[in-house]
Amino acid sequence: MTRYLARRLLQTIPVLFIISVLQFGLINAAPGGPLRAYLLDPNISPEDVKRLEHEYGLDQPLPIQYISWMGNILRGDFGRSYFTHRPVMEAVSERLPATIELGLAATLISYLIGIPLGIYAGLHRGGKIDHVIRFFTSILNAVPHWWLGLIIIVLLANTKLATGVLLLPLGGISTIGKEGFDPLDFLWHLFLPALMLGTGGWVTFGRYMRSETLEVLGQDFVRTAHAKGLSERVVVFRHVLRNALIPVVTLSAGIFVGLVSGAVIYENIFSWPGMGRLLYDATIKKDYPISIGVLFIFTILAVLGRLMSDIAYGWVDPRIRYE
Repeated sequence: MTRYLARRLLQTIPVLFIISVLQFGLINAAPGGPLRAYLLDPNISPEDVKRLEHEYGLDQPLPIQYISWMGNILRGDFGRSYFTHRPVMEAVSERLPATIELGLAATLISYLIGIPLGIYAGLHRGGKIDHVIRFFTSILNAVPHWWLGLIIIVLLANTKLATGVLLLPLGGISTIGKEGFDPLDFLWHLFLPALMLGTGGWVTFGRYMRSETLEVLGQDFVRTAHAKGLSERVVVFRHVLRNALIPVVTLSAGIFVGLVSGAVIYENIFSWPGMGRLLYDATIKKDYPISIGVLFIFTILAVLGRLMSDIAYGWVDPRIRYE
């Protein structure tokens, strides 16, 4: 296992290098340039702009800029914001916990809803509940989930409890004016964005788990288990579930990448103060250091997600050995 992990980590280096080159090149190729806000300011002279270009190294060729940027990253320095002049990692460290909390909650929802639904639909193939599950998963798979989130916000805007409090908050991470950390208030704000972000995950898991459950139920070892007189519960949990989960583990890496990229959309819809919203704001303002830094961190998280998915193979399928 140790040699496998070392080999996979080494394999991620060229992947991260290629992606970083593409990200750096695409962002710097965007129209307007990083100093667009200064160019539109009538109080800043052309000489001031040239001074800023030299200060930020923007007067150097693009390959030199990339080498300088990557060299700083290897030392843990992602640069400073063009607007707030704060270190990028300082801004990221403030927003990263909120993104992790949202991502973990969405992942938990994906597993807790999708896997049981898929197994139940597979075990009761052709039943009424199976048809209902397939109907709603098909609809949710076709509907843009960000649009569904906006519709829910509109519907909940005037939905209040008897106490006059909204059924669910319309955005944010906590109630305005509330001092200190309130776990219940945090979960109240977390529920809706996590549910919307996790919808794509549990719908996908549900559909795959149903098809995999049906396939495993037709295998010889399942019929043998029934012939031995094992209870239905033992057959399902010991034989069917574990084998049906193998493709789902592979799928988890793609779902994780989707959660990371989806954070940009859902954090803006629900005003969640995470890295996705930080990336959106930085892109709008042409704050290149923050944009490139957040994108590169998202890339690292996505690569690590795929690595963890590969490692999980060994737990789900004991036939797999890492040599």
